[in-house]
Amino acid sequence: MTEKRVKSGLALTPEHLKLCDENLARASVRSRNDFVEQAIEFYAAFLTNREYPRFATEGYDTPLMSRFETLSKSLGTGQYKMAVELATVARLLSLVLNVSNDELREIQADSRQEVKHLGSVPTFQKCYQRQREGNPLSEEQ
Repeated sequence: MTEKRVKSGLALTPEHLKLCDENLARASVRSRNDFVEQAIEFYAAFLTNREYPRFATEGYDTPLMSRFETLSKSLGTGQYKMAVELATVARLLSLVLNVSNDELREIQADSRQEVKHLGSVPTFQKCYQRQREGNPLSEEQ
């Protein structure tokens, strides 16, 4: 294992140490540390499988897990594509708009507050209507 270990001061009974030592070869490990790490991972997986039995068939190669992985990849791809589109729009707007640093900071602060208040991103239409009404920033400031 290449990950750095943390000394935790774990105390074991002599019986547990003996069990550990007797099973090093069975576990295909060379040290007590490796054995305990594998035992913890195994038991954690056992507990998860007991709590969520639909994931527990043969490892993670189940139809449910495959669907989950497909969904995860799809969401990740969608998020990436949205980020690229947002970055493109931001660059285009920065080319055509002449906004001072103070105005930009004020717009960003207002946008953060509005997103927190709404729990989502305000629509372009709502922002456009506020701009036409002469109140480009939200009322919650």
